[in-house]
Amino acid sequence: MRVFIAITLSALYLLGPRALADLEKGTYAPDIEAKDWKNTDEPLSLHELRGMVVLLFFWVSWHKGGEHVMPMMNFINSKFGRSQGVFLIGLTDADRTRVEKMLEKERVLFPVGLESKSYEEYKLTTFPVVVVIDPQGRVAWTGWPGEKGGDTLLREVQRVIAETPPTRTHPIEAAEVRRNLAEARRALRDENFREAYRKAQAAFSRALTGDPLKTECQDMLDLIEALGRDKVARAEQAADEKEFETVVTLLRDVQRDYRGSEVSREATRWLKLVQKKYKEVADLIKDQEDEVTANNLLAAALDDLRAGKFGEAYAKLEDITSDYSATQSAAKAQTVLDRMKKNEDMMLYVKDYQAAAECTSLLSQARGYERSGRPNKAKELYLIVIEKYGDTVHADEARRRIAELP
Repeated sequence: MRVFIAITLSALYLLGPRALADLEKGTYAPDIEAKDWKNTDEPLSLHELRGMVVLLFFWVSWHKGGEHVMPMMNFINSKFGRSQGVFLIGLTDADRTRVEKMLEKERVLFPVGLESKSYEEYKLTTFPVVVVIDPQGRVAWTGWPGEKGGDTLLREVQRVIAETPPTRTHPIEAAEVRRNLAEARRALRDENFREAYRKAQAAFSRALTGDPLKTECQDMLDLIEALGRDKVARAEQAADEKEFETVVTLLRDVQRDYRGSEVSREATRWLKLVQKKYKEVADLIKDQEDEVTANNLLAAALDDLRAGKFGEAYAKLEDITSDYSATQSAAKAQTVLDRMKKNEDMMLYVKDYQAAAECTSLLSQARGYERSGRPNKAKELYLIVIEKYGDTVHADEARRRIAELP
């Protein structure tokens, strides 16, 4: 996408000279006006947008250059620009009937002021042109948006962001922040701490530093983490009272619900400490880990069964009953094994699978003897396969090969 934009805009550079404005850098930008607006419910004012980097994109109805740089403008209006506090406004002298089809064709979603003469306030004489306004409302750069494939514009925007960081979240991003905060509150009411923390983190990451909305997100995170620290404190008390199951449950909950946070790391440190100090805790943790492993293995075995991989399923079920015999999953695995053993057709596949490793090796060696002109040695190996695995497909292969020996 960026390559296409760069090539298109580089070609457009030949259309005309770079636009210049008489407004010097550092001058407070005049407010804007338009008779009609598209993609916004109400007229926009620069004063109301203070705290963001505002881009004014001027184009005129009598010059096609504005249409050709729309891909670049759409790129800036995407999450790329919004997430950095960049607010884009289009301004044109054309009325709705003259530009509406073009705006729909180009999928323009940023606000556009129609029948605007704001270019006169900015003393612009060539078009299209972009005016970059810093978060304090001052003109920071004016120029042709297609210069050097648009790289000049992007570089200037990044410079303004670095020199005067925006302190207000773009309205679209702010709406997402508030939605995530609302979902975090609902999850917190339901005591779904994991979801609450995840949504609060999502909100915090989208709000810009310096915006009161960011503080609101931090307050929510602090509240959720405080509840996690309360669980850690309760686990400490439970350890003193030798209530080891409570200790493990509380600390495991914090590890899971607050993954990546300091309180989660604190829970991990505490769990390692009590695990080292109390054998009962170490045994509980091992039992829990065995249960998780066995349960995952059982799920994989059942998936194999559904896929018709009876041998693979049988092997996994046997591993569960032998290696994790104390788990609940072992009892379930034994039930499935017993049912499989009653199904003769299914067990034929199981026997083939169990014999595969040794039989494949024996059959391969036997074929090697055949190729080297030693049929008697080959026959010996084929007979071993038939004797040990007579009711498998491997024995059928051995019988066929013996019949073809000279």
